[in-house]
Amino acid sequence: MPNVKLLDCTLRDGGYINRWKFGQKAIRDILFGLSVSRMNIVECGFLTDCLYDPDASLFSGTQDIGTMLQPGKNGSLYVAMIAIGEMELDPAQLPPVAESPIGGVRLTFRQGDVDKAFVYGQTLLDKGYKLFMQPVGTTNYTDAQMIDLIRRVNELNPYAFYIVDTLGMMYTKDLIRQFYLVDHNLASGIRVGYHSHNNLQMAFANAQALIESGSARELILDCSCSGMGRGAGNLCTELMMDYMNKYRDAHYDILPVLEIIDQYLIPILIAAPWGYSPAYYLAASNKCHPNYASFLLTNHSMNVRTIASVLDKIPQENRRYFDKNLIEALYRAYQDNAVDDIAAIGALRQRIGSREVLVIAPGQSFVTQSEKIIKYVWKKKPFIIAVNFIPSQIILLDTDLIFVGNNRRYEEFADLLDTQNAVFTSNIKDVPAGAMLVNYSDLTNPSPDASDNSGIMVLKLLIKLGIKQVALAGYDGFSRNQANNYALKSLAGLSDPTALAYKSRAIGEQLNICAQSLQIKFVTSTRYRIKRK
Repeated sequence: MPNVKLLDCTLRDGGYINRWKFGQKAIRDILFGLSVSRMNIVECGFLTDCLYDPDASLFSGTQDIGTMLQPGKNGSLYVAMIAIGEMELDPAQLPPVAESPIGGVRLTFRQGDVDKAFVYGQTLLDKGYKLFMQPVGTTNYTDAQMIDLIRRVNELNPYAFYIVDTLGMMYTKDLIRQFYLVDHNLASGIRVGYHSHNNLQMAFANAQALIESGSARELILDCSCSGMGRGAGNLCTELMMDYMNKYRDAHYDILPVLEIIDQYLIPILIAAPWGYSPAYYLAASNKCHPNYASFLLTNHSMNVRTIASVLDKIPQENRRYFDKNLIEALYRAYQDNAVDDIAAIGALRQRIGSREVLVIAPGQSFVTQSEKIIKYVWKKKPFIIAVNFIPSQIILLDTDLIFVGNNRRYEEFADLLDTQNAVFTSNIKDVPAGAMLVNYSDLTNPSPDASDNSGIMVLKLLIKLGIKQVALAGYDGFSRNQANNYALKSLAGLSDPTALAYKSRAIGEQLNICAQSLQIKFVTSTRYRIKRK
């Protein structure tokens, strides 16, 4: 039976959820809690060339990590990661291990960076660090490529070499087959690590299978508290500790880990969920990088069937690594459907006439500040346009027009919609005969993070109609707590928090572009700011 060590990567891999902004106290407490839990190896975060922020687990040197460590290590080995191609810190800048608070460095690299990785690796070994060689996506390697890589690893003789399921696509048979290939060819003194992603919910089962594989080689299993990690997340630290205590005669103290989860991670989870979803399953089953699923989820305009269709269109050679420009192009191509909308534009101009226009988006302020909206409507008697929802479902407010620019939202209220008082963008599927259509492609914008945000599209439509001023309500902007983003909780969906932040920023930029042609007034509170001329 192999000797097994656990490596917790909460502060590093989990940081993709909150941009590594755990807070200084949280970082110190998490490191201390993991050490007193008797965690074998604790990953403190990334080593980068970024300016150091004490509230983030992105470190500009090992001296920054030292300020976070407290007495009571209980034998834990502290490590950090250098990710080649991601603002990595050149290991030549690190002090010798005797002068460092960490004893090891994890080096992760893509296939195109192998040569650089071995140069970096030798530098780290020369400085005395335990070196963990961690290729990105070992499922992308052919057997021959893997054997060639292992031969070079044997010459380098690092502390550990990793099997990495970046796409979360490995079933147990896949893992065991690759493990036997590695185990048979890797020098005997080098440990084998396993870093899993939980897209298929196989991380825990695969870890157990690896432990029971019969190999005598020492294993290192990566895990994170509550499985915190990008997309579908990772192997759960607390589950692995419990398994090891029950079946491997280990002596981990699980309570400190549960306290970390309770005090620090649950608030993050509520604001920015991670974990299994059908979209992440689709990414894994299509052997795609999970960020493709994250991108499509963040747009909130696609149902699962549509996501599956778009993922299926990604060329095989582009699936392993995320290409934002590619998925944006595929998304636009799927949505685009040109129509002749001259008659529709004329009809809309006539309907609005000279009335003031109020556009209502489904932000939470539509409910919390409804009295402001009602007061404005009573005073101004505006032409009211609602974006992708029916306001009367929430408060008694009649609208003149429903703007429908999102397939997923349309499916949710189609049965309640009076199509005579609606306008659809031409990407919407199954529009009733005779419905008013306007060109989708004319209303999109070049921003990949908010290319077809309906709140912006309706403003571009008003500009096309010649409207000069508009009042906005429910245009709140996105908070990291997705439960607080919408007037109806059913409108909230899974989103990568970083992508959501980019989207909010992009919408703000597009609002300012629209403000060059429209005089914009906010009736309810908003995070967006219009830069006045």
